[in-house]
Amino acid sequence: MKQKLLTLATVLALCISLAGCTISTPDTVGTVGDQEISSGLYLLAQFDAYQQAAQYAGEDQDPSNVKSFLKATITTDEGESVTVSNFVAQTTEEDLRRYVAVENRFAELADELDPDYVSQADSYTQQLMENYGDIYAANGIGEETIRQYEYNLSKQASLINLIYGQDGSDPLTDQQLTDHLENEMLYIRYVTVPLYNTSTFAFADEDQTAQMLQLAKDAAAASTPDTFDQVVAEALPDIYAVLESEVSAEDAAAQLGSSFLSQDELDGYFADEDAETLRGLAFGDSCAVQYGSSSILIAMRMDPLETLTLDTLRTTILSDMATDLVEADMEEAGAALTVSLDQSAMDKLPASKIKMSV
Repeated sequence: MKQKLLTLATVLALCISLAGCTISTPDTVGTVGDQEISSGLYLLAQFDAYQQAAQYAGEDQDPSNVKSFLKATITTDEGESVTVSNFVAQTTEEDLRRYVAVENRFAELADELDPDYVSQADSYTQQLMENYGDIYAANGIGEETIRQYEYNLSKQASLINLIYGQDGSDPLTDQQLTDHLENEMLYIRYVTVPLYNTSTFAFADEDQTAQMLQLAKDAAAASTPDTFDQVVAEALPDIYAVLESEVSAEDAAAQLGSSFLSQDELDGYFADEDAETLRGLAFGDSCAVQYGSSSILIAMRMDPLETLTLDTLRTTILSDMATDLVEADMEEAGAALTVSLDQSAMDKLPASKIKMSV
């Protein structure tokens, strides 16, 4: 009995000592360049890196099973095979390098973020917290961390003009902007046709899709720059009728619009062959292609400088052209930074503790 009492006393003493001692979460995980990295920022970068890895998951891989998926191997867009854990670690560091590089470059070129950018970042933060606040909280990521990250993204966007704008540190010339506009940007007159009945929302089957696409191609081929709107508007009722939908030529004409198609949109929403068809259009040429999985695009390429001026398009061209330039600049600047992250601190914030749901 004496021995049992001694054992019980020992257990009670241990429980009391543990009650006053918790495993602490570090406030910071070290530095990148001359900036301290908060644990919240580290967790956010790590969480985002894991979400990127999840996009490469194979059919037999389950990103919701975090510990198992971290041990799996994925293949990136570059064709590189890498374990998820290594991908997450590398991508986390790369994002932290980018973050600090943006902060440093912005501080060199501006005193403060433009109020419009601040407002936009605050709005995005609110939306993220409303939609994903619980999952962020479960992963140790607070609202202020999200806000600062959104500010950072806004700073990166503002660097486009601060570096390459007319009054920037390294302005692009009018000739550079014009060359990019004419050779890299696609300005189209277009209309989209839904591949579903607009009343019942029943989707077109394979034969119906082929029939609608052929009618759209016939209309595009029959049009000229001067007649595109009229020919397409007159063809739309018959295209809609394949799915027993109705649209008047007048309503169809009202659907026509003009816009730029970015290279990212071409790569993201069109099959490779269709994207190349669009890229290959000369000014005044028309085509019809499938747009994503639920619509057809009938488009004519136009010369934007026939109806618009370089000055009115300057911001649009600059954004399209310089976004990649700024990303490359920040990647280069980030790669040059000294990273001094504390392994013991990071060990307390392992990717294995990521929560994919709450």
